[in-house]
Amino acid sequence: MHNLDLSLAGWRKDMSRTRGLGPDTLDELESHLRETIHALVESGTPEREAVQRAMEMLGPVGEVSAEFQKLSPATWLPVRIVRVIAGVLAVVLLAEVLVIFQQREWDVWLGAHVFVLGLSQVAEVLLWVLGICFVIQRSFADFSTRRAEALARVVGVFTTWACGLTLLAMILGMGYSQQRWGRLWGWAPTEISGLCVLLWQAGFLAVQRYWRPSVRSLFVASLAGSGIVVTAVYGPVLFALGVHAHGPAFLSLRPILLVLAVNALFILVGLAPAGWLRWRKGVVS
Repeated sequence: MHNLDLSLAGWRKDMSRTRGLGPDTLDELESHLRETIHALVESGTPEREAVQRAMEMLGPVGEVSAEFQKLSPATWLPVRIVRVIAGVLAVVLLAEVLVIFQQREWDVWLGAHVFVLGLSQVAEVLLWVLGICFVIQRSFADFSTRRAEALARVVGVFTTWACGLTLLAMILGMGYSQQRWGRLWGWAPTEISGLCVLLWQAGFLAVQRYWRPSVRSLFVASLAGSGIVVTAVYGPVLFALGVHAHGPAFLSLRPILLVLAVNALFILVGLAPAGWLRWRKGVVS
């Protein structure tokens, strides 16, 4: 048994180096491998030979990885669409910032700050869209373990980008503040709200890294985080607080409350059991 554990530990180490195989998937594969080995040993096959035969039956590392890549997040249609939208919005945002930069003669610090902050908000909005798609589809049928792992990585990627861009936007904003007002930080409402968003994103990343919650928990939390971001970003703009309020002045309280209410509704849907709408629509996973 000791030799078996050593052999499986080496096999697991090799498998963990491949893309698309998370801890839960490796646990599932190892359990299957142990069952196969046990069956071969029970039939009279020596343990060492049983291990080798079971691994051969499972397939080489490359082939197993390739099969699991077929269930990568890119195969989920909303992810593919969101990736395209992200690229288009980034180009549009850059073009808009360049036009405004020339028309209003913005400082480089301010132009870069607005562009990077816009990219961060795009990442948050697209993660919110994926969260909505997730809770809707899950209402009809739950996701497989492998697909759930892939989508959990998608949440991690979007959160990492959003957090990194928010941090960079804050640094650029501090550079502009230093150049314009002679101070890096003034505790303006927009600065405080930006710090709150950054702390939320960093905390969300830490939870994903060290606690490994379920994919449902991740998407429901991302929906809740979107509400936090909306309140933090547009709250100071709405009430025209601080000297840095460069956001859209046409916002009113009603549409913001409407967005938050819709967001809360999808959070409740996400907390419902998987497949709770299946019996109504006759959908079979």
